[in-house]
Amino acid sequence: MRSQTVASLGFGAFLTSIIAIFPAGARAQGAAPASESSPDSAPSPAVPVDDSAPATAPVEAVPAAPAVEPAPAVAPPTTPKMVASLSHELQLGVALLIGGGYRFVFPYQQGIVCGDAKAEDNRVCTNRAPFFLDIQPSFGISNAWDAMLDVRVGIEKDFNNKRQLMFMPGLRYWLDPQLQVKFFTTIQLFYDATGAYTAVNAPHPVKTYDLGFRNSNGLMIEIMRNFGVYVQFGETVGFVRWLSFAADAGIGVQARVP
Repeated sequence: MRSQTVASLGFGAFLTSIIAIFPAGARAQGAAPASESSPDSAPSPAVPVDDSAPATAPVEAVPAAPAVEPAPAVAPPTTPKMVASLSHELQLGVALLIGGGYRFVFPYQQGIVCGDAKAEDNRVCTNRAPFFLDIQPSFGISNAWDAMLDVRVGIEKDFNNKRQLMFMPGLRYWLDPQLQVKFFTTIQLFYDATGAYTAVNAPHPVKTYDLGFRNSNGLMIEIMRNFGVYVQFGETVGFVRWLSFAADAGIGVQARVP
């Protein structure tokens, strides 16, 4: 009887241990699924998976690059055109001028024939000077200065029945030597070699020559580098033969080389 009881208790313990072991194994195997389907946690919404190929974004149209115009052709540098100088520097010139004038003569003594239009022996004589031709060689010694010599030859005879002959060396200054139209002024001496104006045996004979100063002012128009036309006004003062004042005017041409 006692052995049956022991056997019963042993069987019961064995069965209990098997039952205890089985649920623990089942829990070990199904722990993960149980946590996924736990009623306490809300199921995560399913995210739909799109297996189709992603749509390609539209390609924006790239604006065409503006056409680049070719750079304008650059002309090669040109040598500046040389303008001929209108200065008379280092030029040899020859001018011819025709003119006439008027004069005032003051003899140093009374009774001297001085060619007055009314009475030849007036104390003061006034009369027209004979027409003349000036022959003028010159040379440009600098940009603005010329050396010159006027040789005056009378076209008409003077009251002493002789033709005037004068030599007038000097300098000419150009105010604007490079301009086509330019002014000039001169500083000159003069030597009058016309000859006797009174008889040798006259009571008061005068000198056969005269000395003095001259100035002329004028305007030249350069037709080209080697040729010009000019007008001129001049004044002459003599003091050896007698005291005289003369004013003259004329028009002339001048040629130059080179």
